[in-house]
Amino acid sequence: MATSDLTSRILAYRELQDFNSDQIVDWAIEMLALGHETPSILILAGISKPTNFFETEKYLLDALRELGMLIPERHEAILGYCKYFIEQISKAISVRYNLNKLYKIAQTTLDDNVVFDFYLFYWAWSDLDYGETYQDYVPEATKYNIETLLINKAKEWLKEKE
Repeated sequence: MATSDLTSRILAYRELQDFNSDQIVDWAIEMLALGHETPSILILAGISKPTNFFETEKYLLDALRELGMLIPERHEAILGYCKYFIEQISKAISVRYNLNKLYKIAQTTLDDNVVFDFYLFYWAWSDLDYGETYQDYVPEATKYNIETLLINKAKEWLKEKE
């Protein structure tokens, strides 16, 4: 099954403080566009926004079951959600945006251990943007090489998690 930001977010929804159940409808529409049609996905795609969390959650759980997907345990759910953004960084896709997403995930889940190195890169880049020529978070990083170092760190992280 194709991995997307939305699918990984849906699988981690119980761990995310900023989760909005309207995203379940968006996910159902995305699943239909990808050719995954089940009774519960069809129902979800037809629910009007703003949604009722309890109604959409019931159909979400049914849809996941129909697709043969399980909601992972807390750590695995957060890891899976973070992995999507780290994969994007490793491909040099919207590097700064995806780093900001990782930072926010660490903040809202209170679990920065999963992405601790990326947390450091976030603060290092912030200091460099502020005009600092040196920062302690990633000592080898400068404003000229931080993006390349971050992309390499993402590739390393993915290799370690295989």
